[in-house]
Amino acid sequence: MIGDFGSFGGLVYEDMEIQDADILLIGVPYEGGTSGNKGTSFAPYEIRKFSTDLQTMTRYSLDLNDIAILDMGDISIFPLNDEMTREKITKTFDGIFENEKPIITIGGDHSITYPIIKSLSNRGKVGVIWFDAHRDLLDELINSKYSHGSSLRRSIELDNVNSEDIMLIGTRYMEQTEQLFIENNDIYELRMVDLEENKFDLTDFEKQINKIARRVDYLYVSIDIDVLDPAFIPGTGTPVGGGMTSSQLYKMIKCIPCKVTAFDITEVSPPGDQSLTTVKTTLGLITEILGQIKLLRE
Repeated sequence: MIGDFGSFGGLVYEDMEIQDADILLIGVPYEGGTSGNKGTSFAPYEIRKFSTDLQTMTRYSLDLNDIAILDMGDISIFPLNDEMTREKITKTFDGIFENEKPIITIGGDHSITYPIIKSLSNRGKVGVIWFDAHRDLLDELINSKYSHGSSLRRSIELDNVNSEDIMLIGTRYMEQTEQLFIENNDIYELRMVDLEENKFDLTDFEKQINKIARRVDYLYVSIDIDVLDPAFIPGTGTPVGGGMTSSQLYKMIKCIPCKVTAFDITEVSPPGDQSLTTVKTTLGLITEILGQIKLLRE
């Protein structure tokens, strides 16, 4: 285990067997796919470091103290070999998914999500809920087809991931090629402007997730922290103005109406987070994720 015993609000227990855990936690300190400022590889360490501040009661007064988290440490990555890193991530998650426990992954940049979804797709059909300021549907970025701007595009190309089972939320950085891809592939998108015009009525959000869940075997939720407005997350590499408030994101997590196999949180960059605002916001997000996992598994 990496990180001090008793971290994450005291919900991590020493010498726990995997079968006794309620939730698995793992870090992927990889930033080889980023086109923005470096620093996301430090996120798993920094989030663990300050996780003693994690609240163990949600905003809705749900007590989390009976949850047992197994911290599985960090996946070993190869900073100079992107292909080996992707293969390592996929192979590691092949084993983790066998335990059929809900998983929270801390990145790393958003390119880590593709090899995780690849692993899950080997087990069955996967639906993906993708929170992000960007669409991540570029065919290539920074001379790579596996950058953080291409991770959703590569995921959709997997045999068990259909474009109709994708939901994009909070997007606001628009490019023509991605717009055409969305239109040609029947991807459901709730842009920030859509959410603003609907005054954050979450009925459509819940209905669409239920539709996706009925068609797939597994539901995966990926959260790029830059879905939030830069005012709430100074520590991220590619911020985009006009984003969600942290409260809005927490509320959407609370409104996910069905069980999720795995969550990830990516693009937290501690070097730009001198005030610890981003880390503390991320810890708040983890609290709400834990609460939602508990609610849906009771």
